[in-house]
Amino acid sequence: MYDTREKAIRDQQWILNAARREGREEGEIKGREEGEIKGREEGEIKLIQTLQEILGGTVSDAAIFQGRSLEQLRAMTEELRKKIQRRT
Repeated sequence: MYDTREKAIRDQQWILNAARREGREEGEIKGREEGEIKGREEGEIKLIQTLQEILGGTVSDAAIFQGRSLEQLRAMTEELRKKIQRRT
């Protein structure tokens, strides 16, 4: 009975450790994905600010862009690029 009980305890510990590892791996993957998206958004914001500077207008504060999706930021970038192309 003792050996059976010890085996059951080890099995339960193995299951818990496996679940922790799986949860940690999923968290790392999600964190990387979120970090990548945030990095792209920040890069797009910097590009928008640079294009605004090139155009000689007011450079927007990064806080203005909070809550905007990456697609919205890319659309703003494209609009600014077109303005620069029209100037030349």
